[in-house]
Amino acid sequence: MERKPNAGRGRKKIEMKLIPASDGRRVTFSKRRSGLFKKASELATLCESEIAIIAFSPGGKAFSFGHPSVEAVINRYDGQTQAGDGGDQNGQEGDLPELIQRYNALLDQLEVEKKRAEAIKNMGEEMKAKTWLLTPMENLNLTQLQILKDLMENLKKRVNQQREELSKKARNPRPFLDLYTVEAPDDQSVSYNPTQME
Repeated sequence: MERKPNAGRGRKKIEMKLIPASDGRRVTFSKRRSGLFKKASELATLCESEIAIIAFSPGGKAFSFGHPSVEAVINRYDGQTQAGDGGDQNGQEGDLPELIQRYNALLDQLEVEKKRAEAIKNMGEEMKAKTWLLTPMENLNLTQLQILKDLMENLKKRVNQQREELSKKARNPRPFLDLYTVEAPDDQSVSYNPTQME
C-alpha cells in the first residue's frame, strides 16, 4: 500500500509566514510560547546553563522565563555581576551586596536564637532548683534542709495568720446592713428615718 502524503490527521509542516487572523496569532503565540519556555527549561536542566527569554505577545503583554532568573542572566550579560567563566557558580543568584545583607540578617537571627537558647537554659535551671523541694528529704543536703525548714515555718506562720483572721470574722459576723443606719468614724451609729421630716 502506498501512503499518500498528509492523507491522515497528523502533524503538518506549517509555512513560516505571518498568520493573517489576529485570533490565530494569539492562539499560536500562546501555544508556541509555552513550548519555547519548556524547551528552555529542559536545556537549562540538562546542560546546567543560564537562560533568559523575554517575549511580547501581539497584544503587547510581556512574558519571561529565566534560569536561575531573568534578572540574574541580564545582569550577567550586562556585566553588572562578577560571574566566573569556569561555570562553578552552581546557580547562585544576586550580587555581592545582597549576599552580604543576607549574611548579616542570618547573623542577627543566630544571635536571637542564641539568646533564646540561653533563656531556655536558665528557665530549665530555675525549674531544676524548684524541683528539689519535691525530692525526698533523705536526698537533700544540709543547706537544702535548712531552706526547706525556713520555708515551712514561714508557711505555718501565714497559715496561722489566715486562720486567725477567718476565726475573727466568724465570731464577729457583720450585722445586716441597715439602709437607714450610717456608721460614723468613731463607731457611733447615726440613724436617719426618711419618714420623719424636721
